[in-house]
This record gives sequence, C-alpha cells and structure tokens, in this order.
Amino acid sequence: MFKFHHIGLACKNLDKEIKAHKMLNYVQESSIFEDVNQKIKGVFMVNGEFRIELLEAIDEESPINNYLKKGIRMYHQCFTTENLDAAIKFLTNEGALLVVEPIEAVAFNKRKIAFLYLRTQMLIELIEE
Repeated sequence: MFKFHHIGLACKNLDKEIKAHKMLNYVQESSIFEDVNQKIKGVFMVNGEFRIELLEAIDEESPINNYLKKGIRMYHQCFTTENLDAAIKFLTNEGALLVVEPIEAVAFNKRKIAFLYLRTQMLIELIEE
C-alpha cells in the first residue's frame, strides 16, 4: 500500500541548501517549484536512489517555520499510494491523525497529497499515484 518516495527537509535558505547538498554528490532532480497553498518553495535532489525534498517557507504562516524554530530539520517522510482515501482510512484506523486533508500539489503535477501524524509523532506525506 505504501512505497517510499522521499524525505522532506525544512531549510531557511533553499539556495544555500542546494549548494551544500551538491557538495555531497546530490543532483538536482527538479526545477525549483513554489506552492502558494502550502506556503513553500522547494526542490527535489537525488543521490543514487535516495531522494530528498528541500523546503523553504515563503510565508510567515508556513508550517515549516514551526519546525525550524524548534531546531527540527527533518520535516516528513513521504510515501506513494495507489488509493489515497483507502490509505488515509487505514492509517487513521490505526490511530494516525489527518492534519492536512487531500489537496492538489504543485510539486507532483497537481496529484493529491495528504499529511498525517502517526502515533509516534512522525509526520508523513502521502501522494496518490
């Protein structure tokens, strides 16, 4: 039901983070994108088969700011799923809390995403394939 897609990292300065990750042999996989609904701009980078999403807030109300204020950089783990509604139902039945209802995401060509907190307080993002 779930296939790993990427880890999202919160950052204060996207350009500096891109340069730092390129020094570690990461390659930019996407153009920089901006999603006003989520109040972020970001980019995907890969190193081998490992993918990260670097995210910077574009608005004071962006949820990324809350993570950075607490010193937390790892923002979320992301998984793809064939049926977003079924995946949400499964996870909420297991005690997860739906924190962002399904919305279209610029980063994924308007495919629907949702965010949930697991009981372990890990934030996960789901992308509908």
